[in-house]
Amino acid sequence: MTYPEALAWLASLEPHVIRPGLDRARALLARLGDPQAGFHSVLIAGTNGKGSVTADLASILREAGHRPGVYTSPHLVRFEERIAVAGEPITGDEVAALAGEVRDTIAAGRAAGGPAAGTAANGAADDTPTYFEATTALAFLHFRRRGVPIALLEVGMGGRFDATNAVEPILCAITPIALDHQDWLGQTLAAIAYQKAGILRPRVPAVVGHQETEAIEVIRAEAARVGAPIELTADCRIQETLRADGRPADPPIFSLVAPDGARHADLAPALRGAHQIDNAAVAVLLAKRLVATGFAGIDDGSIRRGLARAVWPGRLELVPGQPTLLLDGAHNPAGCRSLADYLRRHQAGRRKVLVFAVMHDKRSDQMLDVLCPLVDAVLITSVPVARGESPETLARLAAARHPRVQRADVTAEAIAAARQEAGPDGLVVVAGSLYLVGEAQKALVS
Repeated sequence: MTYPEALAWLASLEPHVIRPGLDRARALLARLGDPQAGFHSVLIAGTNGKGSVTADLASILREAGHRPGVYTSPHLVRFEERIAVAGEPITGDEVAALAGEVRDTIAAGRAAGGPAAGTAANGAADDTPTYFEATTALAFLHFRRRGVPIALLEVGMGGRFDATNAVEPILCAITPIALDHQDWLGQTLAAIAYQKAGILRPRVPAVVGHQETEAIEVIRAEAARVGAPIELTADCRIQETLRADGRPADPPIFSLVAPDGARHADLAPALRGAHQIDNAAVAVLLAKRLVATGFAGIDDGSIRRGLARAVWPGRLELVPGQPTLLLDGAHNPAGCRSLADYLRRHQAGRRKVLVFAVMHDKRSDQMLDVLCPLVDAVLITSVPVARGESPETLARLAAARHPRVQRADVTAEAIAAARQEAGPDGLVVVAGSLYLVGEAQKALVS
């Protein structure tokens, strides 16, 4: 199988829609020899911030001398971004070889008539693994072959029935929960929190980031039910450090006193936005827990260096130029509120133009409610995926919220128009979807 053939085969699994349950993932992994048993795992769930926590913790581990595997989703430009070892993405040749192995294993299972073959455990006619399940299996194979000591796994959409939850983790984390993917996870914070809390395990420590009351009550109850000890960033003493002029730094600087009394002063994460303080705090608490499990070299120095050197593209990423571009993967109202806070705190006084596209299952009306009052013009565009919302719909919604709305259906054309609208000293804000950020990154290098 070649690399293009591997991507085409994985893409062919996309029509196999989300079907809750872990039977398919577990059966596929069993046929592959349970590669996830070859390394320790940390599961990181949540609505917003889980990728940032993963990036922060991976960087801390690298600074401490370890070679973590990292599995995240979705990718921005290339599939290989999803799977990395010690900061190095998987190669195209490795993707091709491993995808062929996963494909052949699925075919063998189908021929044998097992639960990961053509018949579902509930008797349904088709139980073919989904794109995410196959990709997760591919990642686990890669980590085993590379001999990683630990894998940091960003949970996909939910938690309880996510393919990553087929592992037995040594640590878990839950970042802030917000309303997102309601069609699959539930219509309330409590329902979504129940799905996210499905990663908790008996006697496996979990770190929980800032949560709304409705969500934390569910997480606490589920932790008590399964016997999972939890540690909250809310129990830390966190203070943001201001600059000499009294304004917050960009990126932020903060001090943290952990629940065990240990003080970490003047931590300076590389990731922008005040919300990254809580994400960094989650990573710090996870790192401290890893010390107790035998991962040597994690100390205040490696924590400090790790946060300062973490890289997580497309999340409040400033691209210098005239004008400057701000790429942010905010794809739900909560994410847009974090983006809006950053614009108010650090980009006030600049002419700002929003380039916006979103998936059709998102609350684009609420997202535009948050962002439109902060920008001087809006450029509506689209993303080339089936789930993308139509530019016609978005243009109508934007026009109801802003007097200056333009439309350019191709991302590169939208960015070009936004640059002209913003002027050399302005700011072009690209937000609404990680797929849009990926298209913007492609346009910048073309």
